[in-house]
Amino acid sequence: MKRNTRMIVTALTILGLSAGGFAHAARGDGTCDGPYAMSGKHGEYIGKRLDRLHADLKLTPEQDAAWQSWRSETRESMAKLGKQRPDFKALAQLPAPERMAKMLEMKKEQHKKMEDSLASLRAFYAKLTPEQQKTFDAFKPYSDSRRDGSRRGEGKGSGGK
Repeated sequence: MKRNTRMIVTALTILGLSAGGFAHAARGDGTCDGPYAMSGKHGEYIGKRLDRLHADLKLTPEQDAAWQSWRSETRESMAKLGKQRPDFKALAQLPAPERMAKMLEMKKEQHKKMEDSLASLRAFYAKLTPEQQKTFDAFKPYSDSRRDGSRRGEGKGSGGK
C-alpha cells in the first residue's frame, strides 16, 4: 500500500507542476520572453558577440561580403522568430490532440527555418580559411556559463570571453 501511495503522490506532484508551468506560459505576462525575445537587450547582446567574432575572424574584403550576407540573413530569421510567438491563450483552449498537432506544426516550421539557416551558414563557412574556421567553431553565441553545462560560481563567471 505504501508503494501505491508514493506513486499517486508523485504522479499528482508532477501533474501539478506541469499544470502550473502551462498556466504561467498561458498567462503571458512574465518578464521573460524566452527564445522569442530577439529584440532589446538580448538582441544587443547577440550583436556585440557577433561584432567580437567579426573582429576575431580578421576577414578579407571578399569574406566580409559573405559575412554581411550571412549576418543579415541571420538577423532576418531571428526577427521573424520573435514575431511568431505562439498564442498561448488560444493553444490552451484547444483539445489536447489539436494542441499537440499545432505545436508539432510550429516545430516543423522552426526545423525548416533551421535548415535554411544551415545552408546560409555553410556558404559563409566555406569561404573561411582553416584557422578562421577554428575561431568560428570556438565561438559561442551565449556566454560559456549558459550553454556548456557549467554553473555560475564555478570560476567561469557569467560573462563571455
